[in-house]
Amino acid sequence: MPVHFAEHHDIAFYASRLCISPRYLSQIVRDISGRTVIDYINQMLMLEASYLLLQTSLPIGEIAERLHFSETASFTRFFTRMKGTSPREYRKGR
Repeated sequence: MPVHFAEHHDIAFYASRLCISPRYLSQIVRDISGRTVIDYINQMLMLEASYLLLQTSLPIGEIAERLHFSETASFTRFFTRMKGTSPREYRKGR
């Protein structure tokens, strides 16, 4: 079960936990899966964000904070880029 994706959005953290370089981690993941480490992190963030938006009444700012975005606007840009709709619109479209 992934446990650190909400707090750590960077490859360096995961590479250090595995005692390998970020470049080597990136290479291994890409060679095995054809995807990037960032793709996996973003996918986990989107799953959690989508769940929190649809299954809770938490304010969007609090969701952004829980997922360790520096500000609500950063979370909104990220979510909109990944889902094609804003968090507010996504929640309304339940």
